[in-house]
Amino acid sequence: MLLLTQAPDPPPEDGDDIVASTRAAIAAGFNSLHLPPDADHRGDLLSPIAALAMRPVREPAVWIGTIPEPATYRAVYAALRARGVDLVNDPDAHLQVMEFDRAYPRLEGLTPTSVVVTDLSDVEAAAAVVGLPAFVKGAVLSRKHLGWRHCVATTIPELRERVAAVLRSSFHSRGRAIVRTLAPLRHHRVAATDVPIAHGYYWPYFHEFVALSPAEEAEVLALARHAAARLDAPLLSLDIAQLESGAWIVIEPGDPQFSGLSFIAPRPLWRRLAERLSLETGS
Repeated sequence: MLLLTQAPDPPPEDGDDIVASTRAAIAAGFNSLHLPPDADHRGDLLSPIAALAMRPVREPAVWIGTIPEPATYRAVYAALRARGVDLVNDPDAHLQVMEFDRAYPRLEGLTPTSVVVTDLSDVEAAAAVVGLPAFVKGAVLSRKHLGWRHCVATTIPELRERVAAVLRSSFHSRGRAIVRTLAPLRHHRVAATDVPIAHGYYWPYFHEFVALSPAEEAEVLALARHAAARLDAPLLSLDIAQLESGAWIVIEPGDPQFSGLSFIAPRPLWRRLAERLSLETGS
């Protein structure tokens, strides 16, 4: 099993989620291949792959790093394939869970109503579908790190401004803004950026208000399995949140090759992933 990692080589004892995952994956039996940290420099990423020995038997691989552009992911996937190595998620599977508008048709009914907007002339039509206030994010990421007012619009002028800001950032939007019905999430208080801290494990710096009852855990797992079955990606993450009513909804899927760990313990995660890959490949 091969790990493509953008952590420093060798990974230090302490560091971010990429470092923590890299160390855990190596401990679980993955062989690491160091890639440059800047995923936009596609040629630099392909050079280490070109130096790999051709595998006599096809080998699975997982990439841990920063979100790459679609063309970069395709190039890395193709270069690995040529050496006998298969990324767990092919480019289509990666994009289906990484870009929300690709996943949404399969998740309708499990996630808040959402409309894709590519032009400011479509803002009023989107508001007519999802209502106001509305949440605005890009196809890949939201701007919640900047604060609540950068993501939520209560009027049409605010919605137009939020959509315009998202569309200006290709890293967040890839040319598409997602306007969503604002879900009333159960929350404890607000974070430093004035974003409500939802119930669950999303906020890595907040250690209270995270315990689930056995019944709640069963509900979450059932929803996660149901949502995952609608998607084609072999490896995916799901953000799930609880409404004030007590019901659970899917916020969005993601590709865990490029997702943060939050409260997830890296060693059990990577040990179980290694076990699953070994079973599927017969190695």
